[in-house]
Amino acid sequence: MTRPHRPLLVAVSGPDGAGKSSLVGRLAALLDERELTVVALHCYGCFLCRGFRVPPEAAGTGTGGGGGGWARRATDPKRRGSRLHRAHALLDAAELAARIAVAEGRARRRARGGESVVLTDRGPLDGLVKFDPPAHSAAAAVFRRIADRYGLTLLVETGPDTLRDRGWEEGAGPPALWWARYRNWSQRLPRLARIDGERSRSRVAGEALDRVLDAVRERQRLRHTTLRRRHVVVSIYDDAENPAYRGGGALVVGKVARRLAEDFRVTVVTAGRDGGSEERDGIRYVRLPVCRAGPRAGQLLFLTLLPFVARRIRHDLWLESFTPPFSTSFLPLTTGAPVIGVDQGRSAEALWRRYHIPFFLVERLGLRCYRHIVVMNAADGSEIRRRSPRADVQVIANGVDQRLLDESRLGGGQFILFLGRVDTWVKGLDLLLDAYESAQPPLELLIAGSGTPAEERRLAALVAAHAGGSKPRIHWVGYAEGDRKRQLLRDCAFLVVPSRHETFGLVALEGMAYGKPVLHFDLPALRWMRDGGDVTVPPFDVAAFGRRMNELATDAALRRRLGRRSGIAAQHYTWDEMTGRYLALAHRLLDTPAPARRPRRKRGASWQSTR
Repeated sequence: MTRPHRPLLVAVSGPDGAGKSSLVGRLAALLDERELTVVALHCYGCFLCRGFRVPPEAAGTGTGGGGGGWARRATDPKRRGSRLHRAHALLDAAELAARIAVAEGRARRRARGGESVVLTDRGPLDGLVKFDPPAHSAAAAVFRRIADRYGLTLLVETGPDTLRDRGWEEGAGPPALWWARYRNWSQRLPRLARIDGERSRSRVAGEALDRVLDAVRERQRLRHTTLRRRHVVVSIYDDAENPAYRGGGALVVGKVARRLAEDFRVTVVTAGRDGGSEERDGIRYVRLPVCRAGPRAGQLLFLTLLPFVARRIRHDLWLESFTPPFSTSFLPLTTGAPVIGVDQGRSAEALWRRYHIPFFLVERLGLRCYRHIVVMNAADGSEIRRRSPRADVQVIANGVDQRLLDESRLGGGQFILFLGRVDTWVKGLDLLLDAYESAQPPLELLIAGSGTPAEERRLAALVAAHAGGSKPRIHWVGYAEGDRKRQLLRDCAFLVVPSRHETFGLVALEGMAYGKPVLHFDLPALRWMRDGGDVTVPPFDVAAFGRRMNELATDAALRRRLGRRSGIAAQHYTWDEMTGRYLALAHRLLDTPAPARRPRRKRGASWQSTR
């Protein structure tokens, strides 16, 4: 079913006697002849103006307000008017907005996906002239917001003599005063066209018709331009503003989204405490309000809502960053568009070892639904090809901001650094503290990162238990980002990555870019660092980890050699190269020619000519 377009709102404005209502009727007939759906709305004044007679003493004030007993006091130095006058203005604006909304709904239902126009014989410009509020008042702001919804305002200009000939009532004030207000406010509103109302009514209607059809054509041109830019949606639970997560996945998605935005319209769907959307750097961000449920329940809610969101957001391609614990959301079953699964957080096997809950059964079943999957490393690529033989699996590593290698800093450093999300079991922080306590290296250990309140309490207890002596040598410095993060990477001697599970290890690559060695367990997912300045020990061998930690802390020459190799290896992982691979994959999936469709004539296709 064709989604109905928003109707084009057109206001015919001008003083009473300018022939607004008759022009609206003539325009409606002409537009209907061109097979455009038209709803004409006569909306002069609010129910107070229509239902109550203007008191004679108010009519003679010369304010030209037409607002009766609520007219603004001419002697008010702040030009605010009485409270009743301000309330009257807001009531007038609210009724105008409500009647417009109802008319738009009628037009959409009648148009059935075609072009539609809503004509009103009064617009926000008339309300501003009628009440003449201060430019920065609340009433003026409300009328201007309504004006932003209008696609076109036609101001019918007539001289004072013409208005008098057409029955202008002098009690409303001199026409010159009203035209001064119209000239003043018309300069503040967008999309306004002036029409010479002194000519014959047929010529006025012909010019107004041309202006309306030009506006319809322009809307159609902009809509077609927008549709030609296909829509790519990226979903990820992680978000840079989520204090309980803030992992490397949000950084990667941000880089990928900005690269995709060069050729496509891009929307990022992520989690938040409150729902809503915002536009930033040309990318639309939609936040699902799931974080108030807590980190674990929030992840499950996010996965549950994702298929429903995919049915509401029109898209040509969807990139889904897997979210633990179930990783996949079976998204390909709910959309006909291609879906690319991005394996940045598939950890069901690790969670099975920790909690003995078979999340991996759902993950394995879900992986079989995906025909396109991106992984960060070759080991995960081999595993997913085995689980889902029909999937097209691409290995696209993460990138890093490139910087010149500072030879003078190689081998230096004041401390050992762990940098990452605080998740004691997954990140192996308990193993790190045990290894540090057993080895007693000469350098202090800094732990930088944040996590859920429960994980932070667990880490605080572990640090307190291992901080023996009067002078603690283990310091948890909290979340680090921006300049603080760069300073930690620059001043550390080497990084430690004691994780029990990883998909890539973006922090390790960031440390390598600064020429720092990386000590880690020999996990298959981290073997992309092999011979790149890394130091490995058998998985989860705490004693061996402590010995290598002590060796690196005491041997500056070793750190210098390994650091130089790290810096050179990091230069092969540029964001431009890695995000370019995502862009190429999106084009490969979207640029495949679709089967030719027989064109279908739609309602509203014959309005192109005004003759």
